[in-house]
Amino acid sequence: MGDKKFKIVQMVPALGWGGAQVFCIQMCNELAKYPGYEVTLVSMYHHVPGKHLPLEMLDKSVTFKTLGKRKGPDIRMFYRIHKFLNEVKPDVVHTHLHSGYYCFRAYRKMKDYAFKKIHTFHNLVKMDAPWYGRLAYKYFFSKGIIQPVSISDEVHVSALKEYAGCNIVQINNGSDPVKPSPLFNEAAAAINKLKKNADTKVLINVARISKQKNHQLLLECMKTLEQEGENIIAVILGDHMPGDEKFYNNLMPLKPGNVHFLGKVKNVSDYLLNSDAFVLSSIFEGLPISLLEALSAGVVPVCTPVGGLINIVTKDIGFLSADVSYSSYLAALKAWLATPQQQLQQLQQNGKDLYKKEFSMESCVVKYNQLYTS
Repeated sequence: MGDKKFKIVQMVPALGWGGAQVFCIQMCNELAKYPGYEVTLVSMYHHVPGKHLPLEMLDKSVTFKTLGKRKGPDIRMFYRIHKFLNEVKPDVVHTHLHSGYYCFRAYRKMKDYAFKKIHTFHNLVKMDAPWYGRLAYKYFFSKGIIQPVSISDEVHVSALKEYAGCNIVQINNGSDPVKPSPLFNEAAAAINKLKKNADTKVLINVARISKQKNHQLLLECMKTLEQEGENIIAVILGDHMPGDEKFYNNLMPLKPGNVHFLGKVKNVSDYLLNSDAFVLSSIFEGLPISLLEALSAGVVPVCTPVGGLINIVTKDIGFLSADVSYSSYLAALKAWLATPQQQLQQLQQNGKDLYKKEFSMESCVVKYNQLYTS
Protein backbone atom coordinates (compact mmCIF):
# COMPACT_ATOMS: atom_id res chain seq x y z
CA MET A 1 0.00 0.00 0.00
CA GLY A 2 3.07 2.28 0.18
CA ASP A 3 2.62 5.46 2.22
CA LYS A 4 -1.09 5.61 1.57
CA LYS A 5 -3.16 4.72 4.62
CA PHE A 6 -5.82 2.01 4.34
CA LYS A 7 -8.78 3.73 5.98
CA ILE A 8 -11.40 1.66 7.79
CA VAL A 9 -14.54 3.12 9.37
CA GLN A 10 -16.47 0.99 11.86
CA MET A 11 -19.90 2.39 12.73
CA VAL A 12 -22.36 1.69 15.57
CA PRO A 13 -25.47 3.54 16.78
CA ALA A 14 -23.92 4.02 20.24
CA LEU A 15 -21.31 2.42 22.48
CA GLY A 16 -23.90 0.91 24.81
CA TRP A 17 -23.03 -1.91 27.20
CA GLY A 18 -23.69 -4.72 24.75
CA GLY A 19 -21.82 -7.56 23.08
CA ALA A 20 -21.90 -6.01 19.59
CA GLN A 21 -20.35 -2.81 20.93
CA VAL A 22 -17.61 -4.71 22.79
CA PHE A 23 -16.98 -6.64 19.58
CA CYS A 24 -16.56 -3.40 17.61
CA ILE A 25 -14.09 -1.95 20.11
CA GLN A 26 -12.02 -5.13 20.17
CA MET A 27 -12.15 -5.37 16.39
CA CYS A 28 -10.93 -1.78 16.00
CA ASN A 29 -8.07 -2.46 18.39
CA GLU A 30 -7.03 -5.57 16.47
CA LEU A 31 -7.26 -3.83 13.06
CA ALA A 32 -5.15 -0.97 14.41
CA LYS A 33 -2.26 -3.44 14.78
CA TYR A 34 -2.10 -3.88 11.00
CA PRO A 35 0.69 -1.76 9.42
CA GLY A 36 -0.65 1.13 7.37
CA TYR A 37 -4.22 0.84 8.67
CA GLU A 38 -6.06 3.95 9.88
CA VAL A 39 -9.09 2.93 11.95
CA THR A 40 -12.00 5.15 12.97
CA LEU A 41 -14.89 4.11 15.21
CA VAL A 42 -18.04 6.18 14.64
CA SER A 43 -20.89 6.38 17.15
CA MET A 44 -24.05 8.01 15.82
CA TYR A 45 -25.01 9.09 19.34
CA HIS A 46 -22.70 11.26 21.42
CA HIS A 47 -20.77 9.31 24.04
CA VAL A 48 -22.09 9.55 27.61
CA PRO A 49 -19.64 8.31 30.28
CA GLY A 50 -21.30 5.82 32.61
CA LYS A 51 -24.13 5.17 30.20
CA HIS A 52 -21.78 3.93 27.48
CA LEU A 53 -18.71 1.70 27.44
CA PRO A 54 -15.57 3.46 28.72
CA LEU A 55 -13.40 4.90 25.98
CA GLU A 56 -10.33 3.55 27.79
CA MET A 57 -11.23 0.23 26.15
CA LEU A 58 -10.34 1.73 22.77
CA ASP A 59 -6.72 1.74 21.64
CA LYS A 60 -5.27 5.26 21.49
CA SER A 61 -4.36 4.78 17.83
CA VAL A 62 -8.08 4.43 16.95
CA THR A 63 -9.92 7.67 16.15
CA PHE A 64 -13.31 8.03 17.87
CA LYS A 65 -16.00 10.20 16.23
CA THR A 66 -19.60 10.97 17.28
CA LEU A 67 -22.36 12.44 15.12
CA GLY A 68 -24.86 13.76 17.67
CA LYS A 69 -27.88 11.62 16.82
CA ARG A 70 -31.19 12.47 18.48
CA LYS A 71 -33.38 9.81 20.08
CA GLY A 72 -35.64 8.05 17.59
CA PRO A 73 -35.51 8.51 13.79
CA ASP A 74 -33.13 11.35 12.91
CA ILE A 75 -33.01 12.38 9.26
CA ARG A 76 -29.94 14.53 9.93
CA MET A 77 -27.87 11.36 10.22
CA PHE A 78 -28.24 10.61 6.50
CA TYR A 79 -26.57 13.96 5.71
CA ARG A 80 -23.98 13.90 8.50
CA ILE A 81 -22.82 10.39 7.59
CA HIS A 82 -22.55 11.36 3.93
CA LYS A 83 -20.54 14.48 4.82
CA PHE A 84 -18.24 12.53 7.14
CA LEU A 85 -17.56 9.69 4.68
CA ASN A 86 -17.03 12.17 1.86
CA GLU A 87 -14.38 13.94 3.96
CA VAL A 88 -12.62 10.77 5.13
CA LYS A 89 -12.72 8.91 1.80
CA PRO A 90 -12.51 5.48 3.47
CA ASP A 91 -11.45 2.24 1.84
CA VAL A 92 -13.94 0.30 3.98
CA VAL A 93 -17.14 1.21 5.81
CA HIS A 94 -18.29 -1.55 8.16
CA THR A 95 -21.66 -1.01 9.86
CA HIS A 96 -23.21 -2.76 12.84
CA LEU A 97 -26.72 -2.87 14.30
CA HIS A 98 -29.06 -0.20 12.92
CA SER A 99 -26.28 2.16 11.81
CA GLY A 100 -26.34 0.31 8.49
CA TYR A 101 -29.47 1.78 6.97
CA TYR A 102 -28.46 5.33 7.92
CA CYS A 103 -25.63 4.94 5.40
CA PHE A 104 -27.90 4.29 2.42
CA ARG A 105 -27.96 7.91 1.21
CA ALA A 106 -24.17 8.20 1.43
CA TYR A 107 -23.71 4.99 -0.51
CA ARG A 108 -25.96 6.21 -3.30
CA LYS A 109 -24.40 9.69 -3.44
CA MET A 110 -20.85 8.23 -3.41
CA LYS A 111 -21.52 5.59 -6.07
CA ASP A 112 -18.62 6.86 -8.21
CA TYR A 113 -16.17 6.48 -5.30
CA ALA A 114 -15.03 2.86 -4.91
CA PHE A 115 -14.93 1.52 -1.35
CA LYS A 116 -16.03 -1.65 0.38
CA LYS A 117 -19.32 -1.59 2.28
CA ILE A 118 -19.87 -4.32 4.88
CA HIS A 119 -22.76 -4.90 7.25
CA THR A 120 -22.70 -7.48 10.04
CA PHE A 121 -25.85 -9.09 11.45
CA HIS A 122 -25.32 -9.40 15.20
CA ASN A 123 -28.65 -11.12 15.76
CA LEU A 124 -31.35 -13.01 13.91
CA VAL A 125 -32.02 -10.70 10.97
CA LYS A 126 -35.61 -9.84 11.92
CA MET A 127 -34.15 -8.38 15.12
CA ASP A 128 -31.36 -6.58 13.23
CA ALA A 129 -33.56 -4.03 11.44
CA PRO A 130 -37.26 -3.03 11.14
CA TRP A 131 -39.19 -4.17 8.08
CA TYR A 132 -38.43 -1.01 6.08
CA GLY A 133 -34.73 -1.34 6.87
CA ARG A 134 -34.75 -4.98 5.74
CA LEU A 135 -36.53 -4.00 2.53
CA ALA A 136 -33.85 -1.44 1.74
CA TYR A 137 -31.08 -3.86 2.74
CA LYS A 138 -32.42 -6.40 0.26
CA TYR A 139 -31.97 -3.89 -2.55
CA PHE A 140 -28.40 -3.00 -1.53
CA PHE A 141 -27.46 -6.65 -0.90
CA SER A 142 -28.98 -7.92 -4.16
CA LYS A 143 -27.16 -5.23 -6.18
CA GLY A 144 -23.85 -6.15 -4.54
CA ILE A 145 -23.51 -2.65 -3.06
CA ILE A 146 -23.27 -3.91 0.54
CA GLN A 147 -21.71 -7.22 1.57
CA PRO A 148 -23.74 -8.77 4.41
CA VAL A 149 -22.01 -10.93 7.02
CA SER A 150 -23.62 -13.32 9.53
CA ILE A 151 -21.98 -14.24 12.84
CA SER A 152 -23.20 -17.81 13.48
CA ASP A 153 -24.94 -20.76 11.83
CA GLU A 154 -28.39 -19.78 13.13
CA VAL A 155 -27.99 -16.14 12.13
CA HIS A 156 -26.77 -17.27 8.69
CA VAL A 157 -29.86 -19.44 8.16
CA SER A 158 -32.13 -16.52 9.11
CA ALA A 159 -30.25 -14.23 6.72
CA LEU A 160 -30.50 -16.69 3.81
CA LYS A 161 -34.25 -16.94 4.40
CA GLU A 162 -34.85 -13.18 4.66
CA TYR A 163 -32.47 -12.18 1.85
CA ALA A 164 -32.91 -15.10 -0.54
CA GLY A 165 -30.68 -14.86 -3.59
CA CYS A 166 -28.17 -12.50 -1.93
CA ASN A 167 -24.54 -13.40 -1.35
CA ILE A 168 -24.13 -13.67 2.43
CA VAL A 169 -20.78 -14.49 4.03
CA GLN A 170 -20.50 -16.16 7.43
CA ILE A 171 -17.71 -15.06 9.77
CA ASN A 172 -18.18 -16.29 13.31
CA ASN A 173 -17.83 -13.73 16.09
CA GLY A 174 -14.55 -13.42 17.92
CA SER A 175 -13.44 -11.89 21.19
CA ASP A 176 -10.30 -11.00 23.06
CA PRO A 177 -9.19 -13.59 25.62
CA VAL A 178 -10.21 -12.90 29.21
CA LYS A 179 -7.36 -11.73 31.43
CA PRO A 180 -7.30 -10.52 35.04
CA SER A 181 -7.30 -6.76 35.46
CA PRO A 182 -5.80 -4.71 38.32
CA LEU A 183 -9.26 -4.99 39.95
CA PHE A 184 -9.17 -8.80 40.09
CA ASN A 185 -8.80 -9.02 43.88
CA GLU A 186 -11.57 -6.48 44.35
CA ALA A 187 -13.94 -8.60 42.23
CA ALA A 188 -12.93 -11.76 44.10
CA ALA A 189 -13.67 -10.03 47.42
CA ALA A 190 -17.06 -8.81 46.14
CA ILE A 191 -18.07 -12.34 45.13
CA ASN A 192 -16.75 -13.89 48.35
CA LYS A 193 -18.98 -11.55 50.35
CA LEU A 194 -22.00 -12.95 48.52
CA LYS A 195 -21.06 -16.60 49.04
CA LYS A 196 -22.38 -18.56 52.02
CA ASN A 197 -19.04 -20.28 52.46
CA ALA A 198 -15.98 -21.41 50.52
CA ASP A 199 -17.96 -24.24 48.89
CA THR A 200 -20.64 -22.00 47.37
CA LYS A 201 -20.88 -22.42 43.58
CA VAL A 202 -21.00 -19.17 41.58
CA LEU A 203 -23.01 -18.73 38.39
CA ILE A 204 -22.22 -15.66 36.29
CA ASN A 205 -24.65 -14.00 33.87
CA VAL A 206 -23.40 -11.14 31.70
CA ALA A 207 -26.37 -9.59 29.93
CA ARG A 208 -28.49 -6.47 29.84
CA ILE A 209 -31.82 -6.76 31.65
CA SER A 210 -34.34 -7.21 28.83
CA LYS A 211 -37.07 -9.48 27.56
CA GLN A 212 -34.59 -11.14 25.17
CA LYS A 213 -32.27 -12.23 27.98
CA ASN A 214 -35.18 -13.84 29.85
CA HIS A 215 -33.86 -13.37 33.39
CA GLN A 216 -37.21 -14.44 34.81
CA LEU A 217 -36.43 -18.02 33.82
CA LEU A 218 -33.07 -17.89 35.59
CA LEU A 219 -34.67 -16.39 38.71
CA GLU A 220 -37.37 -19.08 38.82
CA CYS A 221 -34.77 -21.85 38.59
CA MET A 222 -32.55 -20.23 41.22
CA LYS A 223 -35.53 -19.95 43.57
CA THR A 224 -36.13 -23.70 43.27
CA LEU A 225 -32.46 -24.48 43.87
CA GLU A 226 -32.53 -22.25 46.95
CA GLN A 227 -35.60 -24.05 48.28
CA GLU A 228 -33.88 -27.39 47.70
CA GLY A 229 -30.89 -26.27 49.75
CA GLU A 230 -28.31 -26.06 46.95
CA ASN A 231 -25.24 -24.05 47.94
CA ILE A 232 -25.24 -21.82 44.85
CA ILE A 233 -25.54 -18.15 43.92
CA ALA A 234 -26.07 -16.30 40.63
CA VAL A 235 -24.30 -13.00 39.96
CA ILE A 236 -25.88 -10.90 37.21
CA LEU A 237 -23.77 -8.22 35.52
CA GLY A 238 -25.73 -5.80 33.37
CA ASP A 239 -28.23 -2.97 33.42
CA HIS A 240 -31.49 -2.24 31.66
CA MET A 241 -31.86 0.01 28.63
CA PRO A 242 -33.89 3.25 29.00
CA GLY A 243 -37.03 1.59 27.59
CA ASP A 244 -36.82 -1.46 29.85
CA GLU A 245 -37.35 0.14 33.29
CA LYS A 246 -40.78 -1.46 33.69
CA PHE A 247 -39.41 -4.89 32.82
CA TYR A 248 -36.60 -4.46 35.34
CA ASN A 249 -38.96 -3.23 38.07
CA ASN A 250 -41.31 -6.19 37.51
CA LEU A 251 -38.35 -8.56 37.75
CA MET A 252 -37.04 -7.37 41.11
CA PRO A 253 -39.87 -8.78 43.29
CA LEU A 254 -39.17 -12.23 41.80
CA LYS A 255 -35.52 -12.21 42.90
CA PRO A 256 -34.67 -14.97 45.41
CA GLY A 257 -31.98 -14.50 48.03
CA ASN A 258 -29.35 -16.40 46.06
CA VAL A 259 -29.44 -14.01 43.07
CA HIS A 260 -27.44 -10.77 43.08
CA PHE A 261 -27.75 -7.96 40.52
CA LEU A 262 -24.50 -5.99 40.47
CA GLY A 263 -25.27 -3.74 37.50
CA LYS A 264 -22.62 -2.67 34.97
CA VAL A 265 -18.97 -3.30 35.80
CA LYS A 266 -15.87 -2.34 33.80
CA ASN A 267 -13.96 -5.51 34.73
CA VAL A 268 -16.28 -8.33 33.59
CA SER A 269 -13.21 -10.51 33.04
CA ASP A 270 -12.41 -10.57 36.76
CA TYR A 271 -15.90 -11.76 37.64
CA LEU A 272 -15.76 -14.49 34.99
CA LEU A 273 -12.44 -15.69 36.38
CA ASN A 274 -14.03 -15.94 39.85
CA SER A 275 -17.03 -17.99 38.68
CA ASP A 276 -17.83 -21.68 38.31
CA ALA A 277 -20.35 -21.55 35.43
CA PHE A 278 -21.63 -19.09 32.85
CA VAL A 279 -25.42 -18.94 32.44
CA LEU A 280 -27.66 -17.56 29.68
CA SER A 281 -31.44 -18.11 29.70
CA SER A 282 -32.18 -16.08 26.54
CA ILE A 283 -35.15 -16.58 24.22
CA PHE A 284 -33.05 -15.61 21.17
CA GLU A 285 -29.40 -14.79 20.50
CA GLY A 286 -26.84 -14.23 17.76
CA LEU A 287 -23.43 -15.36 18.97
CA PRO A 288 -22.87 -13.68 22.36
CA ILE A 289 -19.44 -12.18 22.99
CA SER A 290 -19.97 -12.96 26.68
CA LEU A 291 -20.12 -16.68 25.85
CA LEU A 292 -16.84 -16.51 23.93
CA GLU A 293 -15.21 -14.67 26.82
CA ALA A 294 -16.47 -17.36 29.21
CA LEU A 295 -14.96 -20.09 27.04
CA SER A 296 -11.62 -18.28 26.95
CA ALA A 297 -11.72 -18.08 30.76
CA GLY A 298 -12.50 -21.79 31.12
CA VAL A 299 -15.96 -21.17 32.59
CA VAL A 300 -18.45 -23.92 31.71
CA PRO A 301 -21.63 -22.60 30.01
CA VAL A 302 -25.19 -23.63 30.95
CA CYS A 303 -27.50 -22.13 28.32
CA THR A 304 -30.82 -22.27 26.52
CA PRO A 305 -30.77 -23.66 22.93
CA VAL A 306 -31.03 -20.45 20.90
CA GLY A 307 -29.00 -18.78 18.14
CA GLY A 308 -25.31 -19.58 17.98
CA LEU A 309 -25.44 -21.28 21.40
CA ILE A 310 -26.83 -24.41 19.75
CA ASN A 311 -23.68 -24.98 17.71
CA ILE A 312 -21.17 -24.10 20.43
CA VAL A 313 -22.53 -25.50 23.69
CA THR A 314 -22.22 -29.17 22.77
CA LYS A 315 -21.95 -31.99 25.31
CA ASP A 316 -18.16 -31.75 25.38
CA ILE A 317 -18.29 -27.98 26.07
CA GLY A 318 -21.15 -27.41 28.52
CA PHE A 319 -24.85 -27.91 29.19
CA LEU A 320 -27.70 -26.96 26.86
CA SER A 321 -31.32 -27.22 27.96
CA ALA A 322 -33.75 -29.11 25.72
CA ASP A 323 -35.85 -25.96 25.24
CA VAL A 324 -36.54 -22.56 26.82
CA SER A 325 -38.80 -23.84 29.61
CA TYR A 326 -38.48 -23.80 33.39
CA SER A 327 -38.28 -27.58 33.76
CA SER A 328 -35.73 -27.96 30.97
CA TYR A 329 -33.41 -25.18 32.12
CA LEU A 330 -33.62 -26.34 35.73
CA ALA A 331 -32.63 -29.83 34.55
CA ALA A 332 -29.58 -28.37 32.75
CA LEU A 333 -28.49 -26.52 35.90
CA LYS A 334 -28.93 -29.67 37.99
CA ALA A 335 -26.95 -31.68 35.44
CA TRP A 336 -24.07 -29.21 35.82
CA LEU A 337 -24.30 -29.40 39.62
CA ALA A 338 -24.19 -33.22 39.53
CA THR A 339 -21.15 -33.44 37.22
CA PRO A 340 -17.92 -34.67 38.89
CA GLN A 341 -15.12 -32.11 39.21
CA GLN A 342 -12.76 -34.05 36.95
CA GLN A 343 -15.31 -34.01 34.14
CA LEU A 344 -15.95 -30.29 34.66
CA GLN A 345 -12.23 -29.62 34.37
CA GLN A 346 -12.20 -31.41 31.03
CA LEU A 347 -15.14 -29.28 29.83
CA GLN A 348 -13.24 -26.17 30.91
CA GLN A 349 -10.21 -27.18 28.89
CA ASN A 350 -12.36 -28.14 25.89
CA GLY A 351 -13.92 -24.66 25.98
CA LYS A 352 -10.50 -22.97 26.05
CA ASP A 353 -9.31 -25.11 23.14
CA LEU A 354 -12.44 -24.32 21.10
CA TYR A 355 -12.03 -20.60 21.74
CA LYS A 356 -8.39 -20.61 20.61
CA LYS A 357 -9.22 -22.56 17.47
CA GLU A 358 -12.40 -20.81 16.32
CA PHE A 359 -13.32 -17.66 18.24
CA SER A 360 -10.33 -15.44 18.99
CA MET A 361 -10.58 -11.83 17.80
CA GLU A 362 -7.27 -12.26 16.01
CA SER A 363 -8.62 -15.05 13.78
CA CYS A 364 -11.94 -13.24 13.31
CA VAL A 365 -10.23 -10.06 12.07
CA VAL A 366 -8.03 -12.06 9.67
CA LYS A 367 -11.24 -13.26 7.96
CA TYR A 368 -12.76 -9.78 7.86
CA ASN A 369 -9.53 -8.34 6.50
CA GLN A 370 -9.67 -10.81 3.62
CA LEU A 371 -13.14 -9.46 2.89
CA TYR A 372 -11.91 -5.85 3.10
CA THR A 373 -9.00 -6.37 0.72
CA SER A 374 -10.46 -8.85 -1.79
